[in-house]
Formats: sequence, C-alpha cells, structure tokens
Amino acid sequence: MEKDQKDMIGEIINAFEKYAEHQAFVINDIAYTYRQLSETVYKISTLINERKDKIIGIIAEDKLETYASILAVLISGKTYVILHPAYPKHRNKKIAELADIHLILYTKDIRILNLDTQHIDFICTSEIQETPPSSSGSHAEKNENAYIIFTSGSTGEPKGVPISRNNLNAFYDAYSHLDWQLDENDRMLQMFELTFDVSIVSFLYPLTIGACVYTVSPEGVKYINVIETLEKYNLTFAAVAPSLLQLLLPYFSEIQLPKLKYLVVTAEASDVELLSAFRSCAPNASFVNLYGPTEGTIYCTAYQIPTTSCKHHNGMIAIGKPFNGTDILIMDSNETTVSTGETGELWISGKQIMNGYWNSPEKTQECLIKGIDGKIYYKTGDLCQLDADGDIIYCGRKDSQIKLQGFRIELSEIEHVVKNYFNNECKAVVIPKYGENNQCELHLVVEKVHLDRQQIEEHMNSRLPFYMVPKHIHCMEHFPLNTSSKTDRKKILELI
Repeated sequence: MEKDQKDMIGEIINAFEKYAEHQAFVINDIAYTYRQLSETVYKISTLINERKDKIIGIIAEDKLETYASILAVLISGKTYVILHPAYPKHRNKKIAELADIHLILYTKDIRILNLDTQHIDFICTSEIQETPPSSSGSHAEKNENAYIIFTSGSTGEPKGVPISRNNLNAFYDAYSHLDWQLDENDRMLQMFELTFDVSIVSFLYPLTIGACVYTVSPEGVKYINVIETLEKYNLTFAAVAPSLLQLLLPYFSEIQLPKLKYLVVTAEASDVELLSAFRSCAPNASFVNLYGPTEGTIYCTAYQIPTTSCKHHNGMIAIGKPFNGTDILIMDSNETTVSTGETGELWISGKQIMNGYWNSPEKTQECLIKGIDGKIYYKTGDLCQLDADGDIIYCGRKDSQIKLQGFRIELSEIEHVVKNYFNNECKAVVIPKYGENNQCELHLVVEKVHLDRQQIEEHMNSRLPFYMVPKHIHCMEHFPLNTSSKTDRKKILELI
C-alpha cells in the first residue's frame, strides 16, 4: 500500500471499534450495531481464511450476513463476485464458471437450487457457529482484485470487470475529496442491486465514517420502498437512479425530505426538468450528478447541479469535472483530441482504471489504449464535449450500449439470444426508444411475419436478467436497409 493512499477496508476495521455501539445498518426495520456487524464479519472471515479459494461467490440478499460476507472477503484479502437469485440459472452458472467459483456464501432464505451444486460448496452464513476471531488485518496486495462485476457482453456471454484494491482505494481517496459534509450521525441510503457497482460505495463509504446504512427491501414496489425509507428515517444522503425519480414524479407534491443533505443522481443520464421538479421535495439538499463506467471504479466525474443555469445537452445534465487523479481526453474517430465545444468520445485514465477484462485480452485491447502522453486510457464509448469552463457535457452513447435502470446493456447480447432462439435463421434488432425525460424502453423487432410472443418471452427470461428483456415485440416482414446495405435501425425506429 502506498503510504499516502487511503485504505478503505482499513478505515472500516477502525470504525468497527470506534463506533461499536452506533447503528451500522437498518435492514427491514431491524437495526444492527457496528459491534454486531464486526462479530458477523469475523465469524465469516475465520471460516473463509481456512479455504484456499481466492474468488468467492456471494448470493445477493437484503441481509446483514450478505454485507458481512462482502466485508469478510475483502478483509481476508480475497475477491468476491455477486450472484443474483432473480437472474436466470443459466446466467449465474455462466458467471460461476467464468470466475472459477467453488465456494458460495448465502443466508437461510436463498433458493440455492438455482445453481449447479456438483462443483460448488455452499456455506450458509446465518448458521455459522461462534468461532474465535481471526486476525483483523487485510493480507491482500494492492493489485489483487477486490471484486469482479459481470456486465452485459456483446457475444451473449457476461463480461468480467475486475477492480483491484488499488483501484478501490484510488476511488475512495478521490471520492473523499468531494467535500462531503458527512459524519457518524448521517443516515445513508443503499437502494442498488449488489450486482451493480454503485451499491459498493453506497454501503462501504458510510461504514468508513461511522454512519448508518439503510437498505431497501427488494420485495414489493421498489420505488415506493425507496421513498418510504427516505421519509420514515429522515435520511440525510441518497444516491438514486433518475429512472426511479421518474416513477415517483406523480407523487412529488406529497414527498417531503427536509433532512436530506445530498441527492446524488447516477447510473444513467439525468434530466434537467425532472431534477428541477424534485427540488421542492428536498429543499435543503445539494444535488450532485456522479458519472463513471464500471471499468473506472464506480464514479470518476462530478457535477454540482446548480438551482439555475444547469449545464446540459438535449436536457441531459452535464457530468462535470474529473475526480482527483483522473485524466480525460475527448477524441474524434481518428483518435485526435477535439476542440472545446466539439463532440468526441470520452477517454479516461488514472489509478481507478481496471487493468483489463477478466480473462479477455482481445476485449481489453479494444478499449484500453495508450495515449500520446504515454498513459493508458479507457475508451468509455460515451460522447461528450468539453466546455470553456472545463466541464464535461454528456451527449449520449456512440455504440450499441445503453443504460437502463442503472445497468449497462449491450443490445447485441439480447439480439444474440433471440437469434439463437430462431437458430440464426432470421434477423433481430433491439431498438431503444426514448420518451419523456430521456426514459428508455426496449423494443425487439424480428424479421418475420408471425411469431409466438409468449414462447420468445419465456426464452429471453430463461437467458437474460429481467432488466434486459424488451417490453415490446414487433414483427416486420423485411428490414429496411441503409446506403451501406446494412439494417437501417433509424428507419426501423420510425416504423415502430
């Protein structure tokens, strides 16, 4: 560990003792102290320290033991991978294979039969007997991975993004310098799926300062659960996806969050009018737009959203300035820097950038590139401009990736699954359609006269996470072609 670099996990270990009697989590209305959390963490870490496994799977559940399992893996110097119980068996099995997972931690309620039990050991963390605590120090090298997140991949296989401890600590260092006025008395929201990297900062950062994390139950209607948690517990900090605020729009006149100090919008493009309308719900809050690809460790730019004269492009709020330690370039298609005010692809560099995709040198070579300054840059695929003040203006995507409910989706992965269903005998495209406040809906269009919608939906549900399944399905006898004789997606969007 570099002497001047902050150690996120070390700070949490210190907080276990310093804030022992403070509340660490409130989960399903049950409060747990830092002492209870640390006891659970050390019970689990004692058990996994005895194992040779370097990579450990954890089933995503809204339980103290789930969060304790993540901390135990990090403290033990190992790497964790989250598996989601609501994802298809096929996807979880694929991720377990890709990451070479032979040990999975779960709690009592999990439907473990979702996974192949032949080559994997399962440990129920809610049934571990008392064990003498092991050493609390982390034994990991800084370049060892803290976690691997599997995102959508264009070939129909999930793509692994490994984030090292070095990456995580560089992020923690930069995030801590954003001038948050937060301490052990703050109450902070964790609403994101554990398969999504914003969840990591949503619970790890509060634990470094002795604050309390309030999780949101996955049962029932999520956006209603979020607003009820915010109001019931007078939360002071909330990071949310703009699509959640869009769902809450009809209730804005009833929502009152006077204690909220910070509202972070993240995970997808944020709409100016939507945020402006939400101001009356949280009159004392600073609004911040945080941006970052998974490959750049959670967030890497920040924009303090002003109450008036908010910078935007087509209603999409600016993403602001890079974090300390992050360098950016905006490049044209010839990999030349564009002028101020011109649009190009955002490239990012610095200690937060991953070393490369998991076991995928070809994909790594496509997106990590050496700049003229000799630094390694990650090509984000996001179109941006740099204005005269040095703020980054977000202008959309350049490729077939989109953000939906905070998750990054390769449209080609959905198309791959659909074409397989038809034995590659017909064309299929997935078209993102944007409505009010830049909200996105997926439309599947198949080059066929008839199809069995129910059967194709069942096939997609068995292969794809729920958020990737298109809500609308269309048939089209012949796809229009553009001047290059390629499928004309813009024309298809017009026709549907």
